[in-house]
Amino acid sequence: MTTARVVLRLTDVVKTFPGVMALKGVGLEVTEGEVHALVGENGAGKSTLMAVAAGSLVPDRGTVEIGGHVLEQPSPAAAQAMGIAVVYQHLSILEDLTVAETMVFAMPRGRRPSLLRAGPWARRKLAVVGAGSIDPSTRVSDLSVADRQLVEIAKALALEPKVLVLDEPTESLTPVESALLFDQVRAITAAGTAVVYISHRLPEVRRIADRITVLRDGETRGTVPAASVSEDEILRLIIGRAVDQAFPPKAAPGSEAEPLVSIRGLSGPRFHGVDLDVRPGEIVGLAGVEGNGQREFLRALAGLLRASGSVTLAGRSVGLGDPGRMQRAGIVHLPGDRHAEGVLLPLSVRENTSLLALASVARSGIVQRRREAELVAGQIRQLDVRTPGMETPISALSGGNQQKVLFARSLLASPTLLLADEPTRGVDANARLELYQVMRRVAQSGQAVIVVSSDVVELQGLCDRVIVFSRGQAVRTLEGDAITEENITGAAITSDTQRAAAAGTRRSRLQQWRRFGSGDYLPTAVLAVLIGALTLYTAESNDFFLSKINFVGMLLLASALGFIAIGQLIVLLTGGIDLSVGPLTGLVVVVMSFFAGAGQSDGRFVLGILAVIGTALAVGLTNALLVRVVRLAPVIATLATYIVLQGISLLLRETPGGFYRTGVTGTIKTTIGWVPVAFLLVAATALACEALLRYTRFGLALRAVGSDPVRAHRLGAHVTITQVSAYVLCSLFTAAGGIMLASQIAIGDPSVGLNYTLTSITAVVLGGASIFGGRGSFIGALFGAVLIQEIVTSTTFLQIGTEWQYYLPGILILAGAGVYSRTRQLGPSALAAPDAAPTPAAN
Repeated sequence: MTTARVVLRLTDVVKTFPGVMALKGVGLEVTEGEVHALVGENGAGKSTLMAVAAGSLVPDRGTVEIGGHVLEQPSPAAAQAMGIAVVYQHLSILEDLTVAETMVFAMPRGRRPSLLRAGPWARRKLAVVGAGSIDPSTRVSDLSVADRQLVEIAKALALEPKVLVLDEPTESLTPVESALLFDQVRAITAAGTAVVYISHRLPEVRRIADRITVLRDGETRGTVPAASVSEDEILRLIIGRAVDQAFPPKAAPGSEAEPLVSIRGLSGPRFHGVDLDVRPGEIVGLAGVEGNGQREFLRALAGLLRASGSVTLAGRSVGLGDPGRMQRAGIVHLPGDRHAEGVLLPLSVRENTSLLALASVARSGIVQRRREAELVAGQIRQLDVRTPGMETPISALSGGNQQKVLFARSLLASPTLLLADEPTRGVDANARLELYQVMRRVAQSGQAVIVVSSDVVELQGLCDRVIVFSRGQAVRTLEGDAITEENITGAAITSDTQRAAAAGTRRSRLQQWRRFGSGDYLPTAVLAVLIGALTLYTAESNDFFLSKINFVGMLLLASALGFIAIGQLIVLLTGGIDLSVGPLTGLVVVVMSFFAGAGQSDGRFVLGILAVIGTALAVGLTNALLVRVVRLAPVIATLATYIVLQGISLLLRETPGGFYRTGVTGTIKTTIGWVPVAFLLVAATALACEALLRYTRFGLALRAVGSDPVRAHRLGAHVTITQVSAYVLCSLFTAAGGIMLASQIAIGDPSVGLNYTLTSITAVVLGGASIFGGRGSFIGALFGAVLIQEIVTSTTFLQIGTEWQYYLPGILILAGAGVYSRTRQLGPSALAAPDAAPTPAAN
């Protein structure tokens, strides 16, 4: 080991956050071909140190060397190019992209396959970590937590790094999947790659590591060979004292008390016909291979999933399917994914802790702050939550301390039955011991606890009974001395039989339909049907609707809106919004009226086009500056631009004027048959943009930044450049729409574009775009524009009030949002369930 080359060296690294000094001059050396474990309590600085090494955080002081070269200008892209890859504890995969897309997006230019060949490439890389069954075309949001972890690991290994950092890689993996990961770790270290392994699971650390470095309170406490140190000695270094016992004593066996909880015939997604009694003072564990129904069973008990059957708690029947009703009855759920479902990151420690106890600290609906603070302070002391103060944002706390806050919140809700999903995931060894004590105290107070855990050792040491699930059913109950790691694992594996081939074929076909339903093109298909239906209905009511003059005019107006909607969607994909497109459209019409009037030369017309392009560039850059540099919210920034642009339009032309010459309007209105050239142009533009969105790096960057800018940055995206480009392109496409509109109204009217702000947003939302970013379709946006314009035109021919021009799009948005949201929730992941009886209706 002493002669091996150092491939990662961190020297005197210091990093501070508001109120916290995370790293206090830490040093670390990792040599090629070794597994170097980094252990310590939550908040010790492990993840922060690796974020510095990966370029995600810039240290206050210190140097990072990768492969013998200093990381001069830290960034994730620079660190990756030098040979470091990181599997973060909080995954950096992008939920709005497919598996193949998110893996390709993380690859540097020289190793990045074409998106057209991304599927087979991703499948090969996934097979390396035993995840070959994952379909690369599946959207990441439809994967289970364990599958997301495997995708993250496969993505990192595909980089073929000099140094691979694995931050809590097995927290979501089964023992079989963990074994496959360890085999792969040994294979890559044998080839010379160094692995930095961060974990709270000391048995696996000793199993896989060559050397162990311990961090405590932001400082290095020692580096020792793994083979020469025991778990107790490691734990003593981690927490600074000896630990007498890992698990608290279990409940006395043979209790004949009446069940506190009686569950009969509970059925729901992935599970069916489950009966279970839980006595006061018991901790019952739910085990099984991931995906066999145990987690869904727990969530159904919490009211988070539809289910049928009966649940009786302390002699009272409890209605299913409503989390609030369950909590009021005394069933409290501790979520397994603390970031997605647990903590509210923008809020403080106090607000997160008291969330389920507000009724007890409120008087006439007003929270009594002193009483709230007393309750929260008591829980912070009792659970030893390490925080600078109650008003500290919970996002500033380590993962383990965030988990303690979730426990504190649950305890303040006074649970009769505590449902704990992976209660110690991502928690250090010392905090685990404390949380085990908390759960045992809950049980000893006469309540009950049901635990779902992928850690078999945890189930063995903590639980009084363990129920093993397979294919959606409880197939074995282990009690007393029968609760062993061997029995739990054996029962889970031997009961998990293969599904019938015919059922697999049916599921495969259904998955394809579900994938389409949860994808970006269902809204386009729905809009196409609506456009056709409205066309037939209106034509049946009025023969003149399908006259050439009306058809051409309608498509010309749709062309203007189509270009503006394309621009709006580009910004929306990045998670922003541009309210200034309406006034910018009007300003373009006004500006062109000074260059395209009667008697103006063709050269002056070209000059006008250049003036419009310059105006659009200035507006786009202004919006980007306000959003990215001044850090204004996109709504505020573009609303300010909206007001200024409208003022400029009125300054240039207070009233409509400046008629366009016929030659200009006639050129843009040219048709091929019944279809205007302008519409063909916007349709071709939408198709080209759609291809760029799906098959180019820039298109992936737009969706990646909109999905999660922090994760996208970790994967090497240039977030600022992407967002600036989006706002500039939005303004340019809006300018194109303004020119199309100008050709039709043929006069400089400063107010003509105002409605296009709302109609462009309506068009892209109808086309299936997410207002949160990351998802959308340019084809869908164009279809949305056509439908809106058809609705406006049809109201005249149907002789109904103009108010229906507003009612119908509003109704369609509400209906579409509900349908699209529902189909996306029922994505392909819902089909990964074992064979079971048909899912019953909600109770």
